[in-house]
Amino acid sequence: MKQFDITYYHGPYANFIIRDDIVAEIAASGMTLVPLTYDTETNKKALRVLRHYGLRAYILDPRIREVYYNDDLAGADAVAKEVVADYAEFDNVIGWEIVDEPSASSFPVLSAIVKAFRRYSPDKETIINLFPNYAVPEQLGNPDYRSHLEAFVNIVNPHLISYDHYHFLGRENRTGTMSLDIADERERLIRLAAEKTEDRAGFFENIEDIRDIANKYEIDPMLIVLLSEHGSYRNLTRAELFWEVNMCLAYGMKRISYFTYWGLPYDDAWRWANAMCNIDGSKCPHWFDAQAINAQIKPAGRHLFNTKSKAVFHIGDAPEPGTKLFERFDTVASIDGQNGVIGFFEDGSIYLVNRDFQNENTFTLHTDAPLTVMNDGGIFVKLENNTITLGAGEAILLHA
Repeated sequence: MKQFDITYYHGPYANFIIRDDIVAEIAASGMTLVPLTYDTETNKKALRVLRHYGLRAYILDPRIREVYYNDDLAGADAVAKEVVADYAEFDNVIGWEIVDEPSASSFPVLSAIVKAFRRYSPDKETIINLFPNYAVPEQLGNPDYRSHLEAFVNIVNPHLISYDHYHFLGRENRTGTMSLDIADERERLIRLAAEKTEDRAGFFENIEDIRDIANKYEIDPMLIVLLSEHGSYRNLTRAELFWEVNMCLAYGMKRISYFTYWGLPYDDAWRWANAMCNIDGSKCPHWFDAQAINAQIKPAGRHLFNTKSKAVFHIGDAPEPGTKLFERFDTVASIDGQNGVIGFFEDGSIYLVNRDFQNENTFTLHTDAPLTVMNDGGIFVKLENNTITLGAGEAILLHA
């Protein structure tokens, strides 16, 4: 990755993405990067409009999809060469999307595709999004999640490590029939994994694993967070959305993606609702939520992009396997407070998050040296008081 970006998964339909008014609203929402997953000509038309609004894009061209689904290792090189040449006129293409949530059985063809794109577009990235840790072994094609991550990195040699994790369950009036009568086994397993009635455990264990793999192999990590209500996933509050993206920054994610920007047609299984925009392009409340959140996190995200996550601790308790309770680190000797997450970075940055997405919390940092704080203008100024109150799910960027 070359910069901190905010993007989304599932965007406007093809007849909308080429419209100036729709693209202007994507830019106004605070997005900086757009997935283009249409036919080649629509992708090109969209790129011209995106460029006018200062937006960059990554491309899922149908030819890439064909190589992947046909398991065509031999054809990967020729297709990559053709695709790269076809989009050569566009300086706002940052890379190539290949697939979402592959099984390990597809790692060899993914390796061939990534290798081909590394050859013909060495200045661009490839994007492959992985399953979350609540996927079952039948989905992963590996016996456990950690071995799945290790195999992915070692076989595919990816440019970055992307995954999705949807934490907030408990939607009311569930039908209880999502997993029944699904002919496609992959879809059945995905829906089965979503059948829960309370907040899912494993968010922190998952992000700890991703952070560890990213640091171990020196590749940039990104997370796709929940936005749209669907299936068993509830309609999020603004504080819950803040919580998700702030945890991304505390753990060193270099890119954040929302699922979804555009609505999907309602069906009795997933019951899609409350995206950022409806299927007719009208804005939902989450459009305004994301706009406010994006404006707030951009300065911190851009600053943290240029440094590396050094350590992450939980304040008050360590909620899941892999998480660590705070102990003295760098210039911070101790912290008074509960329900917090604090991330330390190599350049001395400190990102403190309220882990409670329903209530504000107060933290007092006892330090060996004065701290500075990033103000609304993105400038670090002296922190007058080391006692900090954060609203539900909110965060603050400090510097030692």
